[in-house]
Amino acid sequence: MKRSFADILAGLDGERARKVARKLPEWAAAGAEIPSALSLEQCSSAATALYKAGQAAAAAKLRFAHPTAALRLRSPRSRATGGYGFATAPPAPALTIIDLTCGLGVDSWAFSRVAERVVSYERDAVLAEAAKRNFVRLGADNIEVRCETVTPETDLPEADLIYADPARRNAAGRKVFLLEDCTPDILTLLPMMLEKAPAVLLKLSPMADLTMLARRLGPALQEIHVVESDGEVKELLCLLTRAAAPAEPEIILAQLSGQAAAAAKLRFAHPTAALRLRSPRSRATGGYGFAAAPPARTDHIRFRIAEEQEAEAVFAAGVQPGDTLLEPCPALLKAGAFNLPCARWGLRKLAPSTHLYLAPAPPGANTPGSAPDNPDFPFPGADSCPNAPGNPWFKAWRVLEVLPFGAAAFKHVKQRWPRAEVTARNLPLGSAELQKRMGVTPGGDTHIFACRLADGSAVLLVTER
Repeated sequence: MKRSFADILAGLDGERARKVARKLPEWAAAGAEIPSALSLEQCSSAATALYKAGQAAAAAKLRFAHPTAALRLRSPRSRATGGYGFATAPPAPALTIIDLTCGLGVDSWAFSRVAERVVSYERDAVLAEAAKRNFVRLGADNIEVRCETVTPETDLPEADLIYADPARRNAAGRKVFLLEDCTPDILTLLPMMLEKAPAVLLKLSPMADLTMLARRLGPALQEIHVVESDGEVKELLCLLTRAAAPAEPEIILAQLSGQAAAAAKLRFAHPTAALRLRSPRSRATGGYGFAAAPPARTDHIRFRIAEEQEAEAVFAAGVQPGDTLLEPCPALLKAGAFNLPCARWGLRKLAPSTHLYLAPAPPGANTPGSAPDNPDFPFPGADSCPNAPGNPWFKAWRVLEVLPFGAAAFKHVKQRWPRAEVTARNLPLGSAELQKRMGVTPGGDTHIFACRLADGSAVLLVTER
């Protein structure tokens, strides 16, 4: 028996139900049909799907506006055209996108909002029929669903971009990690995809190694997107094109805010990408609508692997109470940007394999530390203040105490901070085991980092936000 979104939500506890509604708010509002819990678990969120739609549009060399905006950029200098830079509104993009792995259909739905036509393939008949009905509910009348398995012999239509999110489980339900073990086999299909479309966008496992992907996907690989949402790396996206590729792909880190995930009001990472969303329900505006001004872009960082390899790490001589400890976000760690923070922002790393950093003291500081709200930032040579309020790439912690690692420190911490979070870095034991040894209850505003410093010593850093 098929279950509606409302039925699934009704069977969940309150917190879990809220998470599901946040993942696909428009689908929940439309009463979308969910054939199975697995299809819901494996599908993209609305935010990450719309991010992919923005990248697909950018890859097709189109300039789009914000997801809730039309591509009519107001220019006060063009009063003869009604305040817009065009004598008439720009024509709607005649973009065709193929989705080889429809599933529940969230990505196809997002693509339908930037494309004139979407052709979506799904091998499972139950999922294919559910997707068709959901697209009707959502007003996405420009999606064609084909129930078939894509093989090298499939006669794909010509397209501007082909997207694939291969299944990463084998017939026995076990996870697989090699590209050729996924379904469909992307490496086998890639020549055909690039023959049918000038650009291919792949969603791959967040666990995949970026250097391995660059090697396996070859010279067509232009960009690797590491997409983080709610403090977790959700997706790795690989953009491949027929065009001449650089010597190595560009790594793009993108963070999608919680508000974006809730309301699909995300800000895109591509510097020229703005999204013009197709809305079949707004016929008065030619099917496009929403004349709101676009907000700022999503926070993003761009670099190439060679830049990280050439960056020189600067190590801290030590850590003292009052220092500001910076903990990099998951996207930075996933991308392997370990030395880059030293080169770009003037940070000091604690040790070669301890990926924690100290913010440099501002000019004229009387203390060894640097508070996150210090008005003297940015410091000389830095692109920006990495621990400024609202910066998404690091969590900033004020160091309260520095203790030598050992039983005496464990006892002291348990007595003074019985409730704290614990993180182990560059040590032969995990965070959960260390927390158990210390006898500290998780929670509270205190965070204890156990790590090695550049001189090889192990310490406990007691910090607070």
